Amino acid sequence: MKTIVRALTATALLAAFAAHAEGLSIGGSIGESHWKGDDVGGVATDRKDTSYKLYGGYGFTPNLGVELGYANFGKFSSGAGSVKADGLYLDGVGTLPLGAGFSALGRVGVFNGKLDSSLAGSDRGTNVKVGAGLQYDFNANTALRAEWERYRFDALDTKTNTDLYSIGVNYRF
Repeated sequence: MKTIVRALTATALLAAFAAHAEGLSIGGSIGESHWKGDDVGGVATDRKDTSYKLYGGYGFTPNLGVELGYANFGKFSSGAGSVKADGLYLDGVGTLPLGAGFSALGRVGVFNGKLDSSLAGSDRGTNVKVGAGLQYDFNANTALRAEWERYRFDALDTKTNTDLYSIGVNYRF
């Protein structure tokens, strides 16, 4: 619980230090998720699947903003059953310009994830998430992002990490 409070506090502090509004954005990414949890039913489990995320954001300054989104990690299966994973997140996002249209991204936030198991039912829990990436701005409105994010599930009596490697587009209004 302390970790969640720290992540919420960090997100709130990012918003509090904002000097002026930079505007709204929307985006989406597609990629591959990597399940780091136990095998399903004790049987060797396929640990990768296609994933995607959709989000809306608000930039407080050119370098600080927040994003609220939904991520779907796909289905991880074994001969004994399967687990579907998805959830909602709220991140504080920092951007560091590198030059020539490139920027480094860093993010920290909270994640409310749901695991739906064919063996153990469905459960939801909240935990922290982090991420990093690179962004290339095509123009003032459109950018391409390549990111790694780690989502921490706290559900079905387990604490499971799932990594998402994705490529996506961010559009600023």
